[in-house]
Amino acid sequence: MNTAVTMGLAATGRMPDLKTSPLVIFTVGTAASGKSTWARSMQSRYTGLRIAIIERDGIRVSLHEGKSEGVFSWPAWNPALEGKVQRLWEQQVRGAIGTHDVLVLADTHLDVADLAKKAQWLRDQGVTEMSVHYFPALPLMELIRRDRGRGHPVGGEVLREHIKKLEPEDRYWEVVESL
Repeated sequence: MNTAVTMGLAATGRMPDLKTSPLVIFTVGTAASGKSTWARSMQSRYTGLRIAIIERDGIRVSLHEGKSEGVFSWPAWNPALEGKVQRLWEQQVRGAIGTHDVLVLADTHLDVADLAKKAQWLRDQGVTEMSVHYFPALPLMELIRRDRGRGHPVGGEVLREHIKKLEPEDRYWEVVESL
C-alpha cells in the first residue's frame, strides 16, 4: 500500500478518508514479481477498506475461457482481443471508482508512456490520488522458478524482456506525481 497510507494507518489506527476519490495504486514490476500476491495481501490486511484488485490477465483468462477455447495459456491467447480487454478494464475501473476506497491496478505497468496515459485517463475519471508500488527486478532464475509455479506462466523469454523494460522506480513516480 502507499507508504503514506500505510504509515497513516499505523500511526492513527484509523482508515484514511478516501470517499471523494479512491486511492489508485499502480503495481510496477515484471511478471512473477509478486504484484497480485501483494494486492491480495493488502485486501486481507486492511479489511476496513474496500479494496478492488483489477488485473488485465484476469480479464484475458475470462475472455479466453468464456469463448469455450479451453484452458487459458499465453500461446493460445488471441492478441486481437486486446481492444476488448482494454474496454472491459475501463468498465471495471469506472465501476470500482464509485464503490471502493482503494483500487489496485495489478499489472506490470513497465512502459512509462503507457502508465502516463492510464494515469491521465484516471484523472479524467475524477481520480485525484495515485500511487506506485514498485517491485524491483529479481534475478532471472528466481523469476523463472516463480513463473513455473503460476497458473499461467509467461516463460523465460518474456521475463528477460520484462527485466530489460523495468525502469528505475522514480521514473514511474514522476508520471503519477506530474498530473
